[in-house]
Amino acid sequence: MLSVIFDVSVSTIKDEMHACIPIFEETYSRLIHWPSLDEWQDLQGGWGKLPFAVGAIDGTSTEIYRPITEPQEQYYSGHRQYHCIHTQVVISNEGRICYVECGFLGHQNDAQQYMLMRNIGQQLPFPDELFLLGDKIYPNRHPVLTAYTRQQIVRKPRNMQRKCRKLNRLITHYRVKVEHAIGELKHYKVMGTLWRHPRQRLTSVVTICAAFVCRRKDLFT
Repeated sequence: MLSVIFDVSVSTIKDEMHACIPIFEETYSRLIHWPSLDEWQDLQGGWGKLPFAVGAIDGTSTEIYRPITEPQEQYYSGHRQYHCIHTQVVISNEGRICYVECGFLGHQNDAQQYMLMRNIGQQLPFPDELFLLGDKIYPNRHPVLTAYTRQQIVRKPRNMQRKCRKLNRLITHYRVKVEHAIGELKHYKVMGTLWRHPRQRLTSVVTICAAFVCRRKDLFT
């Protein structure tokens, strides 16, 4: 379509679009906003039965071609059964993407990726008394709150086991929002299909897709 509008070849349009990716990233990444401490505080109570949970964190993966010049095992996910690059996504309890970080190697699980991220609480300001919901693989320490494992529940007194299971159900229920946010990212098919371009561009493209999701939320909510 663009090649028709500008009356140039498709390859020329592709070259121009690739050259514009850094410009798009710089312009649109501003739409991905990490809340201030006061803004996080204002989100308290958004998830009524877990009033101190103000957001959630989860990961997603983008399949890549098998590396030729690099160690393949670094990029292979045994869980996914393919070579990939991972992305971590943080949302607020309003469902807005607050942070994305892409570039984690395929062999790294969510907990390992989390340890390599910018530190939430230090580099990314976050209140001491509030929490982000994560699944069981994340480290269960502030600012991430995870569900109890089956082994942990069994070790609890019987009168506490019911409360633990109830908390688990609530965490699962509210964490659906981060899954929906990742689903919105994957509306851009580049996020959910085999990445066929130079790998170093993926981080920029993921950031742009996340910014587009934020822009759509601003326009339609």
